Amino acid sequence: MSSLTLQRNTPNLYRTIRLLTFVSFLIFLLTICLRWIVLANSKTSLDNHEPDNLYLPRIKKDVNGRPELAKYIHLDLKGAPPKADKFFESFFIFLEKIQMGIKGVVIEYEDTLPLDGNLANITHRLSYTKSNIKLIEESAKKHGIEIIPLIQTFGHLEWILKLDEFQTYRDDPKLPTVISPCINKTYVLLEDLLQQTLDLHPNSNIIHIGCDEVMLTNTNPFCEGKGMTTSETYIQHIRRIVDIVRKIRPGIRILIWDDILRADEFVRNRKLLKQIEGLIEPVSWNYFPTFDDYYKTLVGWRVYPKYFKTIWAASAFKGGLHRFSITTNTKHHVSNNRQWLHFIESSTFRQNSFSGIILTGWSRFDHFMPLCDILPTSYPSLLYSLHVLNTDEYLTSDSIRSCDVLLKSIGKDTQLCDYLPGTSIWTSISLLRILLSKIEHHLKLLDTIVPEYNRKHLFVRRVELQSRLNELKILSKDLTNSKQTINNHLNDLYTRDVIEEWFDLYLTPIEDRINRTFTQLALVREKIVWERRPLT
Repeated sequence: MSSLTLQRNTPNLYRTIRLLTFVSFLIFLLTICLRWIVLANSKTSLDNHEPDNLYLPRIKKDVNGRPELAKYIHLDLKGAPPKADKFFESFFIFLEKIQMGIKGVVIEYEDTLPLDGNLANITHRLSYTKSNIKLIEESAKKHGIEIIPLIQTFGHLEWILKLDEFQTYRDDPKLPTVISPCINKTYVLLEDLLQQTLDLHPNSNIIHIGCDEVMLTNTNPFCEGKGMTTSETYIQHIRRIVDIVRKIRPGIRILIWDDILRADEFVRNRKLLKQIEGLIEPVSWNYFPTFDDYYKTLVGWRVYPKYFKTIWAASAFKGGLHRFSITTNTKHHVSNNRQWLHFIESSTFRQNSFSGIILTGWSRFDHFMPLCDILPTSYPSLLYSLHVLNTDEYLTSDSIRSCDVLLKSIGKDTQLCDYLPGTSIWTSISLLRILLSKIEHHLKLLDTIVPEYNRKHLFVRRVELQSRLNELKILSKDLTNSKQTINNHLNDLYTRDVIEEWFDLYLTPIEDRINRTFTQLALVREKIVWERRPLT
């Protein structure tokens, strides 16, 4: 190349170098931005971090947690009630020592409460005894745990109204859900129920009377000619229940679910609200991970302070998602509790608007529904929910199966695991869930190798079939071993009826599918000659 040519090309070379430098700088800036975005997104779940990283960086807005807010754990005993002498003392010690602002428990007994007299035959045949309730009371008092009994007094009375002798008490004669407010014997029954409940809980200064999801029809024959609207009937019933409770125990605080009261027909009717002014404390429940604008802007938030001394929040740590679930969805429930924290701290409310928050733990959606996630599987959800309410630090993992790892992740002493009942149940069911996923995968794979049509006609591609059946046989043996392990662990904490129901719901169906698969394909394996198409 001549010197003249080089001289002519020099400006072009400089421009190229400058362009490359500029492009490199842009790439560098883009890399920094992308890295920042990835790091920001990684703060949404413990699962996105390295396995040994148990601590999630705090996601903060303007909230720092509410450690001083009173927290109550809801124990729903209408499904899988634990053995009283194996659970409560240990659990109350744990709640006392964990120091996470837990003031008490809300116990929804339903048919597990031991009752006498005219109510003696409405309870579960394996209900708690009076000595069991005394043990619960004494343990709670010893460890500074307040007990709030929750007794449904309007809807969700299936456990009573399903029985032949109480059919005439129904609001709708065909449905055993809501008790009729049109007949006097309703209040005789409810007074008896409330009297016995409070007699069994002499230390309780608060009672929850339920009254949620009341689908009132007023179709009981005794309702004819009453001339009252549904909302007026609802308020009148609440007044009568309050009068009964106050007669039994003057001065006791009375909680009530607010999903009926928050409707416009109530919060925009001063005449109705005046009738219950100062008598009850509404408990507003919302189990979604994000609250919609409708809920956030309810008229009730402005009206409640005018008529009620205080209000309560209710989140969920289990059972507030699926009616049928083998384990608890931790991420959903922790997000729900974090949403409550931010809502409570929003400009909608004064600093001390809420008396406390009840972390509900549903065992069934109602009396007729199946068992959902059994209590020990919800321990990560419970503790991470309490942690987020106290700190606004969002931690969640559905893969943790060790109590030690769980407590370390929230900075608590792992020796407290000794007091948490049923951790072996949590661990074994968590492992079972993984095994069931593998079995499900193999069954679906076999469905692609041997669809139902081919099984019917014994017309099967034999290549791969035997190896897949051998794998399924190994998994089936693992399932048998896992079932035995879980059975032993469940026996420590639950009665036989609970264990059998749980197995029938969560193991028997897949066991049947495995056995049916082996039976159907046994004939296939013996066939070595096949017909011409079409198959008949």
